[in-house]
Amino acid sequence: MQKAALFATVFLFSATTVVFAKPNVRTMNGNEYGGKTELVTYSEDDREFTDGISEKVTSYDSKGQLVRVEVHATPDAAEREGWETKVTYHWGKTKIGEVYSTDSNSAVSGFYQMVDYLDHGGKLTKREFYVRPNSVIGTLGVYKRVVHYDVNGNQTNFEDLDQVGNPVTINLEDYRKAQKKVANGQQ
Repeated sequence: MQKAALFATVFLFSATTVVFAKPNVRTMNGNEYGGKTELVTYSEDDREFTDGISEKVTSYDSKGQLVRVEVHATPDAAEREGWETKVTYHWGKTKIGEVYSTDSNSAVSGFYQMVDYLDHGGKLTKREFYVRPNSVIGTLGVYKRVVHYDVNGNQTNFEDLDQVGNPVTINLEDYRKAQKKVANGQQ
């Protein structure tokens, strides 16, 4: 009976050790915000790695306030979910979130980066899609598409802009021609 209890205790301890493995943590002082940056690298034994996160970089300002969080996906999660890196900026009560697509997801969606602007209540107010130059609308001069939302989270309007912020108007005929060119590999 004592051997069984001892075996169970040893098993529980070793299982707990694996489940609660400590990630590799490095702290660097003097970041671009005047504070410190913490870099956490997760191993396959960490819950975060199982959840699809390989690395997390957290930056604080000189007052110790959270400014920026950057999360890198594991290769499996990146392929499955279509993103490689997510960055969240904390500016007072507002947040700006950036998502960088994988190449394979970008080839399908037509954009390589998405930026969300959230108000102090966490509601989406604006979303920007940065367009791949070789996508259909990219070949028509669109650099980014900006989508605006109302207080209820409903899309109100969108605009296509070139690299310097000028509106780009796309007519259906030009769009169809660009679709054919992109489908045929001509750009």
